Amino acid sequence: MVDIVIKNGLVIDGSGAPGRKADLLIEGSTIKDIGAFADVKAETVIDAQGKAVAPGFIDMHSHSDFSLPFAPYAESLAYMGVTSVVTGQCGSSPVPLSPISKPEFLESLGENKDVLNFDDINSFGSLLDVIRKQGISINMAPLVGHGAIRAAVMGYSSARPTEEQMDAMVRYAEQAMDEGAIGISTGLIYPPGYYSTTEELIEVTRPVAKKGGIYFSHVRDEGEYLLDSIEEEHRIARATGIALQHSHYKASGQKSWGNSALGLEAIEKIRAEGIDMTADMYPYIASSNGLIDSLPDWSREGGIDKTMQRLKDPATRQKILQSLSMEHTWDKIMISGSPNPAYVGRFVSELAQEAGKDPFEWMCDVLLETHGVMDKISFGMSEENKRMELQVEWMMIGTDGYGLPLEGPLAKGSPHPRSYGTFPRVLGKYARQEKLFTLEQGVYKMTGLTAGKLGWHDRGLLKPGYKADVVVFDPEKIIDTATFTQPKQYPLGIEQVITNGKFVIRNGKHTHTLAGEILGRG
Repeated sequence: MVDIVIKNGLVIDGSGAPGRKADLLIEGSTIKDIGAFADVKAETVIDAQGKAVAPGFIDMHSHSDFSLPFAPYAESLAYMGVTSVVTGQCGSSPVPLSPISKPEFLESLGENKDVLNFDDINSFGSLLDVIRKQGISINMAPLVGHGAIRAAVMGYSSARPTEEQMDAMVRYAEQAMDEGAIGISTGLIYPPGYYSTTEELIEVTRPVAKKGGIYFSHVRDEGEYLLDSIEEEHRIARATGIALQHSHYKASGQKSWGNSALGLEAIEKIRAEGIDMTADMYPYIASSNGLIDSLPDWSREGGIDKTMQRLKDPATRQKILQSLSMEHTWDKIMISGSPNPAYVGRFVSELAQEAGKDPFEWMCDVLLETHGVMDKISFGMSEENKRMELQVEWMMIGTDGYGLPLEGPLAKGSPHPRSYGTFPRVLGKYARQEKLFTLEQGVYKMTGLTAGKLGWHDRGLLKPGYKADVVVFDPEKIIDTATFTQPKQYPLGIEQVITNGKFVIRNGKHTHTLAGEILGRG
């Protein structure tokens, strides 16, 4: 007697090998066996005739450490077949926190700041303890953000760290690794990350490398200077010996689209040196971040309040306008989140025209109106590049999104559809419909390849003794339904999602089971 048998399915084991007809037995939290078992008895029998049985998908780039503490069921991810997420990306983990950084962090949480008591949440481990106690539906592998570390030591100062401050940052990195981080991330287009030098990044990365962590980087420039940004990653790896993960690979801005192929070639050369460098991406031509991130770095020095003061000054506004570098035009920037719902889902160009303002002036005014709380989606990438990037053998898949519910504060706005559709889009649109790669190769990109990078020896593949993270889907129906105008729509074709041997999605419905774990380095 086993707990679960999934019979008659096409088992796609996550290695890239061709699928095979087989039964899969689950006992407790692990896979007991795979084969033909005509007489096996089980408490639960799933007939997967005509369906694919694969490892649960691993989201290599997630910001769900900002959603899981408040929405532990991670609905939008679970319905995509995701069973594990790598969080703490783009230099922005919720912790560590200090008296210097905590006030601005709490303000950024908006309505969620009172959901948890943050009085005793300061260290990396303290947040993980809260999440373990609360429970989560999917597994979480957390990174510590360099930006969070720098903010805890220096706030949003643009100054170079003193020797004492550098020592403090190194200690925060060491502590986070000891308390459960699997590596460190950077967000070098965001404050305070973009104030750091390469030398600072090397120093704060050394202890992470010594403890076997990975360096994930949202690089300094994803457009004109993409190749320079990749070379900075290269320098950090050579100096520290750390493994590299280039976050959400892209070439933004039409003038820079040619850099996509050149950047891939640059990474290939780095890999040829024996450096463990890989990348992840999401399958969309638009990115998403804060509207305030359109401002130049110098204008955000000192934090949100000082930024607001600068926007109030006409002379400083003109200085900002003169230094503003935006490859995309205002008619390609859509507001995706705002305290004022009238802005959501509309482009800056039309909102400015309606208000009778220049688009730049409208942006400055609305940032003042909302104290910087505005999210945007920017259309600046090439679909041809997306197809090329997806076919790279070492390219993994990540949402760059969140696990979002359909109700509550986290359900507001019109978020990027990647939080709802990334993985089914890869398998449905690009594997089945466009035939860029086989179904097995697509599954490998989001399971075995990713688990191998993370050093996990008991997840990411369907093998006896491995953890029972499993997704059952219809290979002829799986597809995303989320769009930029109607993003809050779950995909089609995913029927069962099992995390650590427990159903999180059963017959297409969320069970509200908290089966996830905090995962460490392999």
